[in-house]
Amino acid sequence: MQSGTISVIIPVYNTEKYLERCLQSILRQTYGNMEVICVNDGSTDNSAAILARYAFEDERIKVLTQENKGQSAARNAALKIAGGDYVFFVDSDDFIHPQTFEILLNALQKSGAPVAATVEAKNYDKTLVNVEFSTFEVHKNPLLHILRNEASGSVIWNKLYKREIVQNRPFIEGIYFEDWCWITCLFADIETYATVPFALYGYNTENTSTMRSTFTLRKIDNYATGIRAVREYFEQPRLQNLWPTVRKIRIGASLRHLINAVYHNKKERSELDKCLFATLKALHEEQCFYYRELRFKVLMRLAKIWFRNRGK
Repeated sequence: MQSGTISVIIPVYNTEKYLERCLQSILRQTYGNMEVICVNDGSTDNSAAILARYAFEDERIKVLTQENKGQSAARNAALKIAGGDYVFFVDSDDFIHPQTFEILLNALQKSGAPVAATVEAKNYDKTLVNVEFSTFEVHKNPLLHILRNEASGSVIWNKLYKREIVQNRPFIEGIYFEDWCWITCLFADIETYATVPFALYGYNTENTSTMRSTFTLRKIDNYATGIRAVREYFEQPRLQNLWPTVRKIRIGASLRHLINAVYHNKKERSELDKCLFATLKALHEEQCFYYRELRFKVLMRLAKIWFRNRGK
C-alpha cells in the first residue's frame, strides 16, 4: 500500500496559456495525497489570478508570491516550506500523466531507493498502466547511469525524490541551466535509484525555452557558474575519484551545448565569440576541463568560431 505526502513544486512565470493544463494534470492524479506549492515568480500576465482561483477551489494548493527572481529562487522558496515525504518538480507550462505519482511512488517504495525517475524525459505517452504489475529497474551507480543517459539525467522534473535528500540542497539562484549541476551533485551522494519504462512527463515544445531563446553574454557566464559549482563540489575528498569521469562526460556535455549555442547564434556574434573564448580560457586554467577530452565535432565548431572572427 502506497503512503506518504508528495510536495509538488511549480515555479510560475507568465504561463497563463498553459498553467491550467498543468494544474489539472496534477490535481487529477490517481494518487492524491499531495500538497501543491506554486510560486508566482513576479508574473505580469493572468497567472496570479489563475493560481488564486485554483487555490480557492482546492485546499491542497498553496501559493507563494515573490518578485521575479528566477526558477531557482522559486524552487528554493518552495523547498523551505515543503512538508511532504517526497518532492516532485513540474514546470508550469508542462503537464504529467495521470498515474505519474502512483507509478513513481510504487517504484521508489518497493525499491527502497531515494529517487525514482522516468526513462523518457520529454516523450509523453497517455497509455494507462496497471501499476500493480508495473516494472522498474534499480541502478547501483546512479551518477554513472545519468552521465550515460544525458537526456533524462540532466533534468530535475522527471524524478520523484525523498524530501530529506533535497530539502537542504538549494539550487544556484540567478542563473539559467541550473538543472544539470544540481542533479550531478545530488546523484553523486546517493547509492541507488530506480527508473520506470514509461513516458510520463509532457514536455512543452511550444513555449520558447531558455535553450531556444536568444543567446546572451549572461548565459555564457551562467554555464561557467554551473561548471565551477560542480568542480568545487567534486573537490571533496570522498568524491575526487569521480571527478575525471564527471569532467569528461558531464562538463564536456555542458561545454558542447554552450559552444553549439554560440556557434548557431545569429546576433552579436563578435561579442559572444570573444566572451566564449575568454570563458573557456579561464575554465581551462582552473582545470575545469581539458580540450583533449572534448569531442572532435566540438573542437571543429570552436575552430570555425575562431576563423569567423579573424581580422575583426
